[in-house]
Amino acid sequence: MTGRVIYSEDHRRLRRQLAIIATVCWVMVIGLGVLLNLPQPEGFGVLVIVCGLIGLYNTFSRAIALGVGLRVYQDSIQIGGLRGRDRSLQRGTWPPEKLSALMARKAVFICSWQAADGLYVLTERSEIKRLRQDAAQYVRSVRGTKTPLGLFSGPALAANAVLVISNDPRRTESEPPEFRPMRGRNGPVYPVRSPVWVVPVRDPAAFRAAVQRLPQAPPVYDHLPEGHVRFEIS
Repeated sequence: MTGRVIYSEDHRRLRRQLAIIATVCWVMVIGLGVLLNLPQPEGFGVLVIVCGLIGLYNTFSRAIALGVGLRVYQDSIQIGGLRGRDRSLQRGTWPPEKLSALMARKAVFICSWQAADGLYVLTERSEIKRLRQDAAQYVRSVRGTKTPLGLFSGPALAANAVLVISNDPRRTESEPPEFRPMRGRNGPVYPVRSPVWVVPVRDPAAFRAAVQRLPQAPPVYDHLPEGHVRFEIS
């Protein structure tokens, strides 16, 4: 890691949101469970199921986002398991051995500003939906035999704002540098270096302001360019 940290995501607010949502939803579930003992509880039963599903979804989506970090340095942008890397560095156990593609969320992906073509901060649901559809189309086109690296699509596509990093995968780095295939439904799934990285961004305005102070950084756009998003260089 070189250069000074210009911007870093803060997980404290997300943790508070997670705690509040989980607490409120499960208090409602318990309260409605008590109401089931009252006469004619059918309607309350439906409310219990709905509240439980909402609580599970929100708790899970925010919990997985906790492990995904974002940092802007003077010379690069880094995403992935940054907090895990910090802990491992203190223990002297970083970098890890070659990870499975299934565990790529624990890796750290590093893109120097020279390797970045552009940054896209998406806040409109239509743009995020388009990104999700293009990712699903790519998976279908390769019949599930490949998985792009640097796509934290689970937490990102459930977020209110998404950062897309367009890059030259021949010039980017990762820690660890290599990944093993993972087992899929129809055989091995091979990791591929992606020209597009996707990660949630929790404060789009602060991120934009930080990057725009760096003359060496690429422009920050509000919308994706026309056409389908490519997740692999042919």
